[in-house]
Amino acid sequence: MDDHKNASGQPAESAPSGRRLWVSIGAVLAFVGLAVGIFIVSDRYAEKTVSGFPNFQDYEFTLTDHTGRTASPGRFAGRPVALFFGFTYCPDVCPTTMMNLAAARDALAERGIDSTALQILFVTVDPDRDTPQQLGEYLSLFDADVIGLTGDPPAVRDVLKRFGIYAQKVDQGDGDYIYDHSAAVFLYRADGSFKGTIVHNEPADFIVEKLKSIL
Repeated sequence: MDDHKNASGQPAESAPSGRRLWVSIGAVLAFVGLAVGIFIVSDRYAEKTVSGFPNFQDYEFTLTDHTGRTASPGRFAGRPVALFFGFTYCPDVCPTTMMNLAAARDALAERGIDSTALQILFVTVDPDRDTPQQLGEYLSLFDADVIGLTGDPPAVRDVLKRFGIYAQKVDQGDGDYIYDHSAAVFLYRADGSFKGTIVHNEPADFIVEKLKSIL
């Protein structure tokens, strides 16, 4: 008998080759199915993430700005909003965010893009120390045209809850404390719809483009 043929007269390698072919086809189909599944899940998650945020004016809160004026969502309607949370005794994240937003506005101006419609809102997570006067003095240190917002502790806690903000007091000893808190900047278009976020330490060019996208 020919050494290269099996009992049926077929080449000896035919069966293994066929199995390898079906295994390869199965692997390709599995990969395609996995890729499609990941795309569908990711796409639905992205839609849910964006659609899960109400329009800015649909939030309900009443706070006080750094000049002593009452501030509610309706006051900021019709113009884009960049909203972030922090406190005036913050050692790093808050001043960095403030400077990054100011630098981004300068970069937009250098490109001939008018950002005067943009409202940057800074809501304190530390209402016990951040009075309107304290906010005003703090914001005067930055050339960023930011509106500071505070209120009594229950009102501030309610705002943090509504926006899903994490804020945890951390004792530093001797009666001093800081806050560990969410650091993202929430972006809203002029119609109040949620556009996305700027994360802490995001590249400067990205920040500029994201602000540009809501103007």
